Amino acid sequence: MEEQAATVEAAQLMWGDVPDNILVHASSFLRCRADRVHMAGVSRYWRAAVLGLRRPPPPVLPPLPPLPPQLPWLFFPNTFYSPVTGLYHFLYRLPLDVRHARCCGSGSRGWLVLAPEAPAHALALYNLNSGQRIPLPPRFLPPGDPGIPFDTRVAAVSSTPPYVVAAIALVADGSAAAAFWGEGMGGWFSPGDNRLRVGAGLWDLIRYHGTFFFLTAREHVIGFKPVYEHDPTTGHATLQSLRRHEYEVQRRQDYAADSLLGELAIRRYLVWSRDTLLMVVRYQEDVMDGTNLIRVFELRAPPTTNCRKHDPVWEDLHGDLGGRMLFLGRGCSVSLEAADYDGFEGSMIYFFDEDMVSTPLADGRTLYLLTDMGMYSTEMTKRPLPPGRGHPLNSDNAPPTWWFH
Repeated sequence: MEEQAATVEAAQLMWGDVPDNILVHASSFLRCRADRVHMAGVSRYWRAAVLGLRRPPPPVLPPLPPLPPQLPWLFFPNTFYSPVTGLYHFLYRLPLDVRHARCCGSGSRGWLVLAPEAPAHALALYNLNSGQRIPLPPRFLPPGDPGIPFDTRVAAVSSTPPYVVAAIALVADGSAAAAFWGEGMGGWFSPGDNRLRVGAGLWDLIRYHGTFFFLTAREHVIGFKPVYEHDPTTGHATLQSLRRHEYEVQRRQDYAADSLLGELAIRRYLVWSRDTLLMVVRYQEDVMDGTNLIRVFELRAPPTTNCRKHDPVWEDLHGDLGGRMLFLGRGCSVSLEAADYDGFEGSMIYFFDEDMVSTPLADGRTLYLLTDMGMYSTEMTKRPLPPGRGHPLNSDNAPPTWWFH
């Protein structure tokens, strides 16, 4: 035992003899934040050098280069996939209830909107970076109605305090509504009489520059911008009201043909890109074959004629994304410029599976499929995402989502 202890101590001293500047320089070649965290965990000497702890830096210690821009990580209940390195990382310390919760949406700086298994209709905000948790009320307070429970599959969250969450609420009478919660509120509320039937209701939502945008099944856009009241004594801000703006979009020529395919064959997403809105339509005509076509439309205002303004239109880009990468997910789609990410192709669309099996299991659970996931290029070619078999093929709690740093 003494000989083994001496060997371990000698190995630790050997690692400690590596100059800090060499360790710092080596860590600069790691492009993924998770890899730098793993390097800092090799030994306490490496941790001190990489994180700049305890030991004063030597005179020749170079500054640690900043991480390159990070692409969104694909988050599964027990692991995540980094497109930068092409590797999976396991989340051993994630709380069990978080791993078993259904993810309804994600936001920047590591925020998730979760629906835990119990209690029923409960929601919570959880930060993957810090572990911070904020419980959300389980009841919906539409105008003129008593508090009633609701369910949601799609939500978006602001990234900084005061936190505001927007969701597509599904209530027991079969209707859908835009629902909002602000810090300090005891329930969710709907801004006015905007409740819509599910069949002609709300498809997706995103948050950009403080405004929540909802996409309806008729492909109109409704924007809600929170208005805050500031307390001069405490400096705190609370949600006071919502400023609403609607975009009545002209119906595109092939809208009726798409409608005939049915809701199960089409997924619509909102994406904010280059100061305008994009609508991405993903077609899945056969569940076994997966996604077979993705089209991208840009919201544009037609020129004024005879002093008359016309409603905006969804203009088909015909695959010309101009060097953009689109990451699709209900409530969390983003557009990034490929030129900002070394080694990545432009005009690429990343998507994950949101389908559920049609037949429940013997115990009543319904599985989410995780097979129709991929990278879709503007040349109408599809490649699997993530590659290999490092992720589960199904899940009984939620589809994957994007983890934004």
